[in-house]
Amino acid sequence: MTSMRLELLHRHRIRDPGLGLNEPSGLTLNGDGSALYTVSDDTKAIFRLDLKGRVSVRDSFFIGLDDLEGIAIRGDDSELLVVQEGSNSLVVVDLNTRRERSRCPLSAMTNYDTIAHHFPDPPDNNGLEGITVNTSNDHVFVVKEHQPGLLIELDSSLTTIISTRELQPSQGFIHPELKAEKLDFSSLSYDSSSDTLWIVSDKGRCLFQYDWARDTVLQRLDLTISTGDKPKRIRKPEGVAFDPDRNRLYVVSDRDGDLYVFKLHDDG
Repeated sequence: MTSMRLELLHRHRIRDPGLGLNEPSGLTLNGDGSALYTVSDDTKAIFRLDLKGRVSVRDSFFIGLDDLEGIAIRGDDSELLVVQEGSNSLVVVDLNTRRERSRCPLSAMTNYDTIAHHFPDPPDNNGLEGITVNTSNDHVFVVKEHQPGLLIELDSSLTTIISTRELQPSQGFIHPELKAEKLDFSSLSYDSSSDTLWIVSDKGRCLFQYDWARDTVLQRLDLTISTGDKPKRIRKPEGVAFDPDRNRLYVVSDRDGDLYVFKLHDDG
């Protein structure tokens, strides 16, 4: 078991009611690690931030989609993938034209019948939440929030469900303060340096580093934002982005509208 710890470097206020950035609920880092993109589930917009959480109005834009929960960048930063929870769809957005390129409902994908029983019709409020891209093969991972927590691997064309895993205590998805059925999963980010996934839990207020190849959690890290007798943890963390080149984790809080920048230390 590796031994890692998080050091909080910065906390930036990003909530901006004037722009409609009220409830940041997804996060992704661009290719060179210089900018972040987020969505707010109450606003039909995609926001670009610098690493200090400042919104670039020029590079942010409205889009005709609501109920956005997760976001991921791919290719040579030419397109964004966003998750629409209500319809359990993935939407491909062209970053150059700022227009929707395609919409891919999970229910239209090959092999959907293997997981259809986890997605009631009409949808409940436990649908798709997070998305990330495996940069080594361009496969896409999406995560279902809970009941059950479900990790789904898609091909790069977003037409086929390649494999799925329920996120269970037997793999290490456990929390000392929560029963297994209460643990949820709100966002994820691929780590190319270790071929693992960082998965954030809203209710657990923590991160799991998960090894997909070995189907096991390597560690759980609390998202602690203050030191002292009683450490305080981030409320409703709903977006995470990992920078493998700088060993930094970026996390957004839906509740507080803040961006947290952590340094990941390997004490192993």
